[in-house]
Amino acid sequence: MMNRSLLLSAALALSTGAMAQMPDYSICPDWTGTDLDGNTWNLYDLLDQGKTVIIDVSAAWCGPCWSYHNTGNLENLYNTYGPPGTNDVMVFFIEGESQNTTAQLYGTSGSGALYSQGNWVTGTPYPIIDDASIADLLEIGYFPTIYRICPNRMIYEVGQASTSSIWNSCQTCANNYHANSANDGAILPSLDKPATCSGASLDLVARLQNMGTSNLTSGTIQAKQGATVLASTNWTGSLGTYDVANVNVGSYVTSGNGTQTITYELTNSDSNANNNSANGSISVGNTIMPGLAVTLELKTDNYGSETTWKLFDGSGNVVQQDPPGSYGNNTVYTYNWTLNDQECYKFAIYDAYGDGICCSFGNGYYKLSVNGNVVVQGGQFGTEEIKPFTTDMLAGVEDLALANSLSIYPNPTTGLLNINYELPSAGQVAIEVTDLLGQQVMADSYMVGSGVRSMTYDVSGLSNGMYYFTIRTDKGQVTRKVTLNK
Repeated sequence: MMNRSLLLSAALALSTGAMAQMPDYSICPDWTGTDLDGNTWNLYDLLDQGKTVIIDVSAAWCGPCWSYHNTGNLENLYNTYGPPGTNDVMVFFIEGESQNTTAQLYGTSGSGALYSQGNWVTGTPYPIIDDASIADLLEIGYFPTIYRICPNRMIYEVGQASTSSIWNSCQTCANNYHANSANDGAILPSLDKPATCSGASLDLVARLQNMGTSNLTSGTIQAKQGATVLASTNWTGSLGTYDVANVNVGSYVTSGNGTQTITYELTNSDSNANNNSANGSISVGNTIMPGLAVTLELKTDNYGSETTWKLFDGSGNVVQQDPPGSYGNNTVYTYNWTLNDQECYKFAIYDAYGDGICCSFGNGYYKLSVNGNVVVQGGQFGTEEIKPFTTDMLAGVEDLALANSLSIYPNPTTGLLNINYELPSAGQVAIEVTDLLGQQVMADSYMVGSGVRSMTYDVSGLSNGMYYFTIRTDKGQVTRKVTLNK
């Protein structure tokens, strides 16, 4: 697999603007292309015939592309399951290099972007389309990219797989994503993994698609975590065949730490229950930033121009971001921010070509710190990484151990709260509850032993609303927001 950005630096210049791969389960845009024999093909026309479409987006100069091409996997797929065989599948080769000449596909070789690995045409039974605009439309970031597109327009990267593996993948389309009955609503897999702070409210959004031949006008959708229903909504509207709607199922106040699976379910009975649920995930962080004067230190890798970043506040607004223009290579940059207290921020860093900023092509990194103490750091990721944190001007570095172990749930609560935390040594723990005006409404203290501690706390005597819970030990304190809804 050859990264298009790296080839650019090696004088194999690419004029396309593709920046990153299209996410799996996206709805593929329609395209029309003319093959080397003068035949015109339209993607959606083929999908409407019930076919699954496989496309190999490569470049004539690309060595890994040539190696995969010569395995014969796509040739076997086409001959067995394409028009010469069962006619369930259609296969295309898309030349994705904008600077090539068609002669390269026949083996005529130049240098750089005009180099050719050999004759791509002879022995290839499926259509070859020389059109880099299709590669741009599909947001190709590297060659080769092998995509599967289901009849419902959903795209998925299958990779340089065997004939049997790709054919098995095509069965997913045939069984779940093909309109062959009047009444069939479907939940598509989520595209995003939202990130937020523990205790913050998060909208749970499902992707509803009409997989039926008649209009879809209503449906009940639930968002669940395990067997627990987090939210539910009755959707109404009008979706034609293969139309998609993003449905806000409801809000959920997060708790805990780490990646959590959310299952979205369409509870209506229809002709195909296999596509009525799909999983998504959310990333919850309980990191406390012990202060408001925060410093970002960023070191780029060998390809600094690929790096961008943003800082979002609790309302999702961008409050800081990388300056205009490209970063230099292997260069350290420093930024100082003054943030708001008791707010959930999200630091998001992006790499245009999906290989992070460390460690294959330079030892880049990012660090968020207060008074020289690093709280958030990283560098090894793919296309993006999002790190949420909550600011607390009264917190200290000692609070971080308590913050990382503290869990308060359920949130919202009807009155009883479960509070879990871990202490390195025995001592006194104080709990203070204040309202949004800062007035203390409850307070308790306990002597507890070391280790993991659990307790139940009753707040049913308070009025409905939002409160701040502060947990104090002799090593520091942590504050969380809790909503009471009796």
